[in-house]
Amino acid sequence: MNAIMEVMDRAFPKTYGEGWNHHQCRSMLSLPSAKLLIAVRDETICGFVISRQAADEEELLMIAVAPEYQGQGIGYLLLDYLLKAARADHVASVFLEMRADNPAEKLYTKFGFHRIGLRKAYYTGPNMEQFDAVTYKATLTI
Repeated sequence: MNAIMEVMDRAFPKTYGEGWNHHQCRSMLSLPSAKLLIAVRDETICGFVISRQAADEEELLMIAVAPEYQGQGIGYLLLDYLLKAARADHVASVFLEMRADNPAEKLYTKFGFHRIGLRKAYYTGPNMEQFDAVTYKATLTI
């Protein structure tokens, strides 16, 4: 758990309030529907994805890659594996929510995610700044 928290702390800027704390992460991973996929390079945890499945829907809750490993295709591989596993589990749709101006949008649209909703002022930064969240959906063909 500590290695996952280290990646999360470094991958998400504190400005946006997107990262989880240790308690939130442990609570989510204790749910029977939660899934954790870890990326390892040179015996170091360099990224992970957390999701949960309910019936034929999956929610991508968190994906993070340590800054020194970003731009090397690790996020792509994590998302690709998650979606292939979801198809194998007969998932029809995958949802995610992220900050509106997050550059990861390019990655998600490559995999067929499209915007389906907006939550105004969803994230609150340390100086009480407000940031919108966008909801995305990918429809999987089984």
